[in-house]
Amino acid sequence: MLNRIFISRKSLLYHSLIGLIGGCVLGNEKLQFSSFSNGWPQHEEVQFRFTPEKINSPTNLFLYLRNNDEYPFANIHLITTLENPIGEKLVDTLSYTMATPDGEWLGEGLLVHESKLWFKEAYRFRVVGEHRLTIKPAMRHNDHAESIDVLKGITEVGLGIERIQEDQ
Repeated sequence: MLNRIFISRKSLLYHSLIGLIGGCVLGNEKLQFSSFSNGWPQHEEVQFRFTPEKINSPTNLFLYLRNNDEYPFANIHLITTLENPIGEKLVDTLSYTMATPDGEWLGEGLLVHESKLWFKEAYRFRVVGEHRLTIKPAMRHNDHAESIDVLKGITEVGLGIERIQEDQ
């Protein structure tokens, strides 16, 4: 009986902390993924289409990368294009660290490591309608100018969309 009460209090404390930390996020994060069976071909763009729930409301956008131990790099470089319904484009070149200097993966998981990476923090969509995010890898070996054909070990790329509650 004592164990059950302790677990309940521990669970209550855990859920209270999660509620405080994530209390400003409305609802669950919406996720979309694109999978690769033999790595991510460098020439292959991943596209996600979505319609923001609200315009001019702060929204966090995350990129998700899932990789296994075959991924040969400690980082990744990506080129993203966020396009709104009237054709305005926002292009970014991004660089993320995927592993520590001693080779330990930063993401969560044992066989497949998932990294949740900030893309846009408190971003405000200005146009109603369907938006498109295109993601393309931009990796090469340090001693070569040409890109790598396939990024081995990348199993999935995803987009997470999380609306934030504004202070009243």
